[in-house]
Amino acid sequence: MSRTASVAALGLVAVLLAALAISAGTASTSPPRLPANPASGALLVTFDIQVDAGAADYVQRAAQAAIASNQDLVIVMNTPGGLLANMVQIINSTQEVQNHGLAVYTYVPPVGFAASAGSYIALATNAIYMGSGSVIGPSTPYIIGGDPSQVEHVQNFATGLMRSLAEKNGYNVAAAVDMAANNSAYTADEAASVGLITGKAETLNAFLADVGLSGVPVTPFGEPLYDRFLSFLSDPTVDGLFILVGIIALVLDLFHRTLFLSVVAVIFIALGFLGAQIIGASVVGILILIIAAALVILEVKAGHGFFAITGIALGVAGTYLLAYNVQYSPSPYGVVQYVILGATGAVLVVAFLYLTRIRHALMAQPKLIDPGRIVNMTGRASTDLVPGKDGVANVGAEDWTAVSDEFIPKGSVVRVMAVTDGKIQVTTVAPGPEPSKSSEPSATPPTTP
Repeated sequence: MSRTASVAALGLVAVLLAALAISAGTASTSPPRLPANPASGALLVTFDIQVDAGAADYVQRAAQAAIASNQDLVIVMNTPGGLLANMVQIINSTQEVQNHGLAVYTYVPPVGFAASAGSYIALATNAIYMGSGSVIGPSTPYIIGGDPSQVEHVQNFATGLMRSLAEKNGYNVAAAVDMAANNSAYTADEAASVGLITGKAETLNAFLADVGLSGVPVTPFGEPLYDRFLSFLSDPTVDGLFILVGIIALVLDLFHRTLFLSVVAVIFIALGFLGAQIIGASVVGILILIIAAALVILEVKAGHGFFAITGIALGVAGTYLLAYNVQYSPSPYGVVQYVILGATGAVLVVAFLYLTRIRHALMAQPKLIDPGRIVNMTGRASTDLVPGKDGVANVGAEDWTAVSDEFIPKGSVVRVMAVTDGKIQVTTVAPGPEPSKSSEPSATPPTTP
């Protein structure tokens, strides 16, 4: 093809694109496509929440109520986005309302958001109106830890879904695909000018008038407490914190032996695992949390700090990994989540300090055996015994704070020489047959010649 022909072809394409934009902009001024079945009123859903399991259940309840009462469904939207799986559930709920001949409308109030997953939900409705300062998009999904093939797989699905919704409900397909494929966002003016939305409205009443609902009853449909609880559990940071706190309470119960701590431990662990199941959390993240808890438990026995530090680090990492490979739109980790992660680490530090105090208190408790009776008894060094430092030796099946004037390796047989201020003075026993572990006289009478 000659250079002149190429320029002419490009010019023709530009003209066609301009005509498409003009036609889309003209379409945005036309009234919304209304269903054939006249509604007796409208149910109003206040969607100023993240897209998660609680939000999906909330919209499904509202959709069923709208169908049962023959009312249209109005979604007043101000959401940053959320989980893609729950977004699809919400879209299916809106489709079910439409299948019964009723309409679903989206209104984004001034300075509101129909971001990420919210933009897909909006495009699944019969009409979209936005107020000044509001934004729709961006809509590219975000996957934590996904490899390139997983990211491409989810993004291709999201782009195809956005195209399908725009085609079905008469919105600008090119602009809709742009939000999903290129992570673009549109202001209310921009969205209205290209036909991505139906129109603009500065108040809820103006919006209702534009969609023909000004003269019918509009009933608010509040979010049930159960759905709010589901939304709370859909945060992976909260789930990780619940699991960690529950396990720490379980450890404390081993020392305090109170029914309250047992109940708290069971409830927190159960809620943490329930939330992890709701979001489809990573098994690896849960496993790391369990390992972190085991290390904190070991610290009570060891007492040198290494297990506690490692457990705290793994606890924070496990909490983060709970969301591994879960598709979000946008990322689930913002300022609030990082603050919660920091609080998780702080809770673990406080728990470690408390458990350390418990260990010292247990070491200082009166022994079950009279200290005077263990003199000359033998046992084994539970730790290395270094001159001038306290160690631990097990004598008479109990751990004792032990001191020695010589270095005695861990595991060596030792003999108690004296008991002073609750500490036992020990010395090593020469290699050979292990001496008796008691100074009591033998029960066998001596033989006579």
